[in-house]
Amino acid sequence: MGNSNSNRTSLEMKRLEDITGIKRQQFMDMHEESKRKHGSENPVLVSRVDCRHFINQMGVGFDNQKQVDTALGFFEEDGKLSTEQLFSCVVMLSETMDGASRLSYVIDTHNPKGADHENVSRKYGQKILQCIKEFYGIKKVDEPEQVWLEICDGTDKAKVTREEFVKYVTSNDPYQDFLV
Repeated sequence: MGNSNSNRTSLEMKRLEDITGIKRQQFMDMHEESKRKHGSENPVLVSRVDCRHFINQMGVGFDNQKQVDTALGFFEEDGKLSTEQLFSCVVMLSETMDGASRLSYVIDTHNPKGADHENVSRKYGQKILQCIKEFYGIKKVDEPEQVWLEICDGTDKAKVTREEFVKYVTSNDPYQDFLV
């Protein structure tokens, strides 16, 4: 989905814990276990089977395996995900925080311009809109290109701020119904 090579700081791990309600030590243990199991490659890659096992251990997505598969599919390359991508799947599947916080986390973590970049490009924004549509199985929604025009008030700007993007998606139909 974009940038996935940033290093996890203590502050990032705290944010991950706050969003998911899962202790940061569990995420750090998964990362270290994957390093031992798969070598110290950077980024540390995890198989789809190990991802599903971790997701099930964390108790997210257990009632909707289709959503788990969709979340994994957003990030998966050659049957593997980085631990950072896996953690983003956990955030997407978590229901302990509001949709705006989860969406902001995923946008920040995978922004092709770099983690915590304040702008969302047209291409990245349209990709996120498509992912949201697929993840939640939203049937009646305009194509991402049309929604982008709505976000930009019809101007088709090359970028908008993360705040503008998140505010639009979390306060407009049909997205707001799913990002609660």
